Amino acid sequence: MTTVEAVPLTARCARIFAEREHALLGVSAMNGYFSLDAITELLRWARGYFKRVDVLVPGMELAGTLAARGEMPKKAHKKAKAAINNTRNRVLHALRMLEAPDVGVFSWNELHHHQSYTELRTHLEDLYRGDSAFREYCVAALEPVLGTRSPTPTQAQDAIPFLLSELPLMLDTPSVLGIESSLFCYPRMLPVARWLYAGMMPIFPSAGQGMLTIRLTGIDAGENH
Repeated sequence: MTTVEAVPLTARCARIFAEREHALLGVSAMNGYFSLDAITELLRWARGYFKRVDVLVPGMELAGTLAARGEMPKKAHKKAKAAINNTRNRVLHALRMLEAPDVGVFSWNELHHHQSYTELRTHLEDLYRGDSAFREYCVAALEPVLGTRSPTPTQAQDAIPFLLSELPLMLDTPSVLGIESSLFCYPRMLPVARWLYAGMMPIFPSAGQGMLTIRLTGIDAGENH
């Protein structure tokens, strides 16, 4: 039997969880954890618990991450595009099987016309350029992604757009989507999320924003998550 273990990051996240308003499920590309079965079961659970569910797939900034790992730029772009399309198609397949046309699927690239998103992203870019403490946290967040304890300046430059594109949805999905509260859901708690919610960074999530770890039990899912 497949079940979902859901763990809020903080007491405030737990209160948002109890409201059951909205879940944003993060689904990574090129990640063995997110098989079709795993995505289907996570969506089945989320739709049974929350009033509204959306799925976030990566944007083309993934190409920068691949370049930082050593791929040539042209190959990185091609590989990222294929991986993102495969990930979106897997999510859409799961939604068809669940008969769930009410679930939205988007990448952050599709949010560039949202004023709240663009303002958050611009603010983060300004912080990264002008605040050394914030920049150090961001570079540290890249370490597990790139598999190195000390990313070079070139690696950081290539990979940081991915992080700065995703962060607005950990900070204030409610303002972006026009809802009261939301939980960013992922199978493991990202280090940057812990730092954000512990007040260690010079930005803090909105009152209606929370983080939730959602882990499947009883399903053969990969460990790369």
